[in-house]
Amino acid sequence: MRSVVITTSRSRPVRADVLESELADDWRVETHEVDAAGLENASPAELAAAVDGHDALVLRPGTVTRDVFERAPSLRALAVYGSGYDRVDLAAATDHDVVVTHSPGAPGPAVVEYTLAAMTALLRDFLGIHERTTGGEWQAAKSMGRELGRTTVGVVGLGTIGLDVARKVDAFGADVLGYDPYVTGDRSDSAIYPRTDRATVEAAGVDLVEFDALLERADVVSLHAPLTDVTRGMIGADELAALSGDYLLNVARGGIVDEDALADAVAEDRLGGVVLDVLEAEPPTADDPLLTSPEVLVTPHVAGVTDGYLERGARLAAEKIETILDGGRPDTVVNPAVFDEQV
Repeated sequence: MRSVVITTSRSRPVRADVLESELADDWRVETHEVDAAGLENASPAELAAAVDGHDALVLRPGTVTRDVFERAPSLRALAVYGSGYDRVDLAAATDHDVVVTHSPGAPGPAVVEYTLAAMTALLRDFLGIHERTTGGEWQAAKSMGRELGRTTVGVVGLGTIGLDVARKVDAFGADVLGYDPYVTGDRSDSAIYPRTDRATVEAAGVDLVEFDALLERADVVSLHAPLTDVTRGMIGADELAALSGDYLLNVARGGIVDEDALADAVAEDRLGGVVLDVLEAEPPTADDPLLTSPEVLVTPHVAGVTDGYLERGARLAAEKIETILDGGRPDTVVNPAVFDEQV
């Protein structure tokens, strides 16, 4: 009998019942509760002990280090419940012949909705209007807003989620710029599975440009890139200077933005507004300046967390681990080199 372990916690629940119902009868499903230490600090030894003897792991909370792969030699497939796979040591997975896949389509619809709502909130200054209205400044609260359809939106990262954001923004009538070196072919390596092709992206109304040009021309910049060695800190002091007066949204991963540089830019009132659903340290420290600025809307990594996400995450994870165990290759393998290693 095949078996899978799915990680869960009080703050990050899963639909193990959906996972089980989607798998064939010859599968056994177990859950592993990750303690309150959170995503990055959960014990690898405890996770390894829970995974050892099982064929597959579905990861929501928890971090999978090399030690986990070494202690769980039976593991053949690892499916991230959602999109972000930066908590998995991909090199170690490849060394141990474990296929790693993820499901950006699980949180995707919710993240797109959140992104559009956040853009509107920034451009219409909902927080400022609310504060002035409830403070008795009725007339002062009637400030002029901006329409999303009359802006230029820059989308960084044109995978499943970023491309859908671009399509929706284009439907509003906005001019859409896009940057993704894997789409344009400027960057290609075995660590990234094939992305959407240029023709599909351009057919969605996206004008593919260089990164510097996107920062210079966009009124609103929305980040949808994965956190990798290449993207870590890609929005730093210079990039924030190029965004003077503009709006920034990060619904991807906190490490993509240099938060010290962002705090400086916010303190000096150099940006139109900021929405952060992700931070480099989660939860942040109580004295984090980004938490207290009226120009920054911070939410606790919930852009993709909805009832629909929980169901889709389980269903897609079941599909992917079953494909892997049957000898197939899912379309979202994030360590494709593993197939070369298995030859």
